[in-house]
Amino acid sequence: MINKAKTLFALLLLGIFIIWSAEPLSAVTVDFHGKALIGVLSSSNSYLMGGEDDDSTIFGAGKFRLRAEVGSDDGRAKMVYGFETGANNFGGEDWGYSGDSEDFENRFAYIQLNLPGCKDKILGRGGLQKTRVNQWLWTETAAGITLHGKGGVNWSAGWFRGLEEEWGKDDDANDETDLYVIKAGFKPTDNITVSGFGVYADDFGAKSDVKKINWKAVENGADQYWCGLTGKIDGPLFATADLIYQGGDGGIDGDLDVSAYLANLSLGFKVRDNVQVLVNGLYVSGDDDPHDKDLEAFQSIDADVKVDQIFFKDGLAGSLDRFVDDQFGVTMPDGLRNNGLATCALEGAIQLDAKNSLRTSVRYLETAEKDTLYYPGEDELGTEASLWYSYKYNQNLTLKLEGAYLFPGDLAEKMFEDDDNVYQAVAGMVFAF
Repeated sequence: MINKAKTLFALLLLGIFIIWSAEPLSAVTVDFHGKALIGVLSSSNSYLMGGEDDDSTIFGAGKFRLRAEVGSDDGRAKMVYGFETGANNFGGEDWGYSGDSEDFENRFAYIQLNLPGCKDKILGRGGLQKTRVNQWLWTETAAGITLHGKGGVNWSAGWFRGLEEEWGKDDDANDETDLYVIKAGFKPTDNITVSGFGVYADDFGAKSDVKKINWKAVENGADQYWCGLTGKIDGPLFATADLIYQGGDGGIDGDLDVSAYLANLSLGFKVRDNVQVLVNGLYVSGDDDPHDKDLEAFQSIDADVKVDQIFFKDGLAGSLDRFVDDQFGVTMPDGLRNNGLATCALEGAIQLDAKNSLRTSVRYLETAEKDTLYYPGEDELGTEASLWYSYKYNQNLTLKLEGAYLFPGDLAEKMFEDDDNVYQAVAGMVFAF
């Protein structure tokens, strides 16, 4: 399958080259976009980087993404295809001698067109595309059919097939998860944006199987919904807020009554044009009793949660897929699974000059509910101090130096099998065009 995908992509590029080189040149427009990440990562505990033990580690890793967009000369239709290789360790199975690799991931594969008769204000997409529902709930790609409208109210609606198993075989074994999305937003004033969204999913267990507790990605009878409001204020005083409620039936065979929520609020002010400070509070509900018939733990669908560097993905290490976890709910590791999160932070950012920028954060974290299965009675993750430094080498290349230090709480000490303070650091570069 991977070799076939590579062959198809090579043929795609060849076809683009032939079309691009032919007369007339205005037949299509061709745009290429890409992003490459390379980093050298170090940590006092390899668990922080996705490892399975508590030994210190240092290694290199890389990830490359390319995307091609071929559009009609009238600008009313286009096809988009993008792929990714990585993230791979230097010298690892996929980036060993000679660079022989079977690592390949489709990221985008869709056709887009402006709907006729709608004055180019509504466009449709079909295929593998970004969802962009909400940063805490669903941001990653999925295959589906969507509509997007622009005007006084910007809106989108769509159907996605998240997973499909045993298609074309026994009907009794044919399982799929369908998700239906609607989202709308408007600006009551120039500096305020208000949005709302709703997602309904049938037979949704989780993003992936959780074999340890026999929880499947596709769970028959697990029909759930999410309703959310978001807001943003720009200016010298700025703010962002999210409020999401989750309900329905979840868990194994949909036997659990779901009632969960997430609340996020950031408030900040610009000290000067190049300096800003903000405070953040985030609460993600957890399940207080895994043995009853209620599920109060908020479940992400497929997200990339950015809550600093040690536990989640805010930084180059996370972009290189080296993290403890990337979303909330049942797919989290032991100690965090379905326990939710309660955290607050003080953050600051400064643009030192045209090329140099610095961001810092001090954050306290604990689970919303005490763990009952793996580390009974524990909930404190600790206090994390993080730093992000960027140097803009030119318009395409940015050099990065990032790190985080955790003063662990009792729960983190048991998760990491280490009662000492833990750290991670990464130096790397990002090339984008």
